[in-house]
Amino acid sequence: MILQYIIIGIVIFAAILYAVLRSYKSVNDNIKCKDYKCAGCAFYDKCRNKQKK
Repeated sequence: MILQYIIIGIVIFAAILYAVLRSYKSVNDNIKCKDYKCAGCAFYDKCRNKQKK
């Protein structure tokens, strides 16, 4: 019974950790933008690559 609780705890911890890391990455990418009109835009990477050229 204890083993079952440990496995469930590990799975829940992994899911929460994944959600936090994905949220952090999303926010961090939007902060790097400097132009907050494009924050969350689906074409952000394409625009950024076009500006480099």
